[in-house]
Amino acid sequence: MSEAREYKESRIEDEPILGAVLVLPSGTIQPLTFWERVLVALHLTSAKALEARYFNLANS
Repeated sequence: MSEAREYKESRIEDEPILGAVLVLPSGTIQPLTFWERVLVALHLTSAKALEARYFNLANS
């Protein structure tokens, strides 16, 4: 039988010092900009969308 790999999704957490951050599946923490925090607060973006944005920037 083949084992199904569990994919950890990125999530937005509130850190005591940094404020809102994006925690990527690899465990890295990406601080959010003010504008990204506003978009998250208004539910206009998600952790998945932010993860894709940072992934695309890293591969450029």
